[in-house]
Amino acid sequence: MLLIFSVSFAQSEYVAVDNRVYEFLERMETLKIIREYNSFEIPKTRREIADYLETVIQSGNLLDENDKKILEDLKVEFEYELFGLFKNSSSLTGHNYDFLSQNQKYLYFYNDPGNMNLFINLLAEGQLLFKNDMILKSSHSAFLGDIGGEIRGTLLDKFGFYIYGIDGKLYGNKDAALSRRDLQYNYKFTETPDEVFFDDTRGYITADFNLIKFKFGRDRMNVGYGMNKILLGNSSPLFDYLFLKIHYKFFSYSFFHGQLLGQETHINDTITGGVNIVAQKYVAYHRIGFDISSNVNFGFGETIIYGDRPIDLSYLNPFSFYKSVEHSNRDRDNAMIFVDFNNKSVKGLKFYTTFLIDDITFGKLGTGWWGNQTILDAGFNSELLYDLLPLGITFQYTKIDPYVYTHRLIRNNYTNFGYNISSFSSPNSEVFLTGINYRFTNRIELSALFNFKIHGANPLNPDGTVKENVGGDITLGHRIQDSEQVKFLDGYLEYSRYFTFKIIYEPVNEYFITLDVDYSNESLQTLHNKNFDTIFTLSVKI
Repeated sequence: MLLIFSVSFAQSEYVAVDNRVYEFLERMETLKIIREYNSFEIPKTRREIADYLETVIQSGNLLDENDKKILEDLKVEFEYELFGLFKNSSSLTGHNYDFLSQNQKYLYFYNDPGNMNLFINLLAEGQLLFKNDMILKSSHSAFLGDIGGEIRGTLLDKFGFYIYGIDGKLYGNKDAALSRRDLQYNYKFTETPDEVFFDDTRGYITADFNLIKFKFGRDRMNVGYGMNKILLGNSSPLFDYLFLKIHYKFFSYSFFHGQLLGQETHINDTITGGVNIVAQKYVAYHRIGFDISSNVNFGFGETIIYGDRPIDLSYLNPFSFYKSVEHSNRDRDNAMIFVDFNNKSVKGLKFYTTFLIDDITFGKLGTGWWGNQTILDAGFNSELLYDLLPLGITFQYTKIDPYVYTHRLIRNNYTNFGYNISSFSSPNSEVFLTGINYRFTNRIELSALFNFKIHGANPLNPDGTVKENVGGDITLGHRIQDSEQVKFLDGYLEYSRYFTFKIIYEPVNEYFITLDVDYSNESLQTLHNKNFDTIFTLSVKI
């Protein structure tokens, strides 16, 4: 009966990438409780999430006590998708609404099975931020408050929509507020030094025909295994994209085409006060994946960056080889290819690896030629202590060769408004990540993460200009005058250490209290940074 309900009451909206259900599902994958799940691309639709949860429900006796309770919480959150019911849901505009209940809360919801459903929520969040510069011995604090809402729904069980928007205001020190990553590239907040307001919006439409899915709009998307994503992470501004996914049993095919922001220039004008010019820039991606068995899957794909011209139909075509298309387009763009592998044959262990080629000439392998640019990314998730402790362990290693993500034409580097669209900031780097996650209860979770990076930076002259280009700056590709040979981690060695401690407490369903403590120690070429940042967050969904 659960299968019938999950099909009959399908929802085609997507579950945001920061929803904790993904952490739960990845743990279930590592434990071999669900076998068809693949975390290489998220987000996934509510319908897909419900299908995975259905499998977990059928194997509920294999879960520890905390995960059994987490599963009960998820059965409330995805109650309609799983069972077609609203037994544990309440509406502020209806009756029996209790702010302190464990029900799924809505400002308003409407359901006409098979035709339309609609869900509306109010969102509110407050954050206290403390920044301590341990070098300058200075401290700053700030309070951020934002309020907004979200509307989502599905029509005819096939077509979905989502709208999200918030407005916020800063009280206090702006430098402390910029400890929050998304505010660093928020246009309204950063354009004017005295600006204290910020805003954010997301929205999309979807079509879900089970085997084939379409999506168009603005939403966060992650591509890559592990916590550090080598293809698409959370480090750059949101962008709009068109997405296609085909999935049939052992075979999957994904494609998206998105619009990025290129280099910005300002033209002075005494009449209008000047105008900002932002270059046109686009990214396209596709991947084909195969499930070799219930425990092993692999995929290979390509990305392409191009700009300074309208949308190129040759890259809007999902079914073509970008590298060959780039050649036929007169070699004006930046293509990369990759292959990924995921293995969960051992219960409690998940191994993954991705190998990316930005550019390569096989005849010059081993010569130190600058044009051989690759990334090796590998790691594992461990739940081997699952029967003894609710403790998960993760490790990830990433080696990024010189000049990866760069391009001789600045419009073609792997950035969105100057921010790397992957999780990394610099080529010519080696990154080690270790993390633990401990579930005290279904409502209290602690995580600790240590990131250690070694970066070969381009040596600088006293005036700040580049003395030698060793491929360590994403904004500076190889130039004619630069050396034809380069060594990994050549240049000025910079060391960065980041430690993050996070505890999440959900005392009542949809009310979150979060404490983030971040310590960074950076020994850079031009300065030494040592910061201690604390963010205390209270978020409420009504």
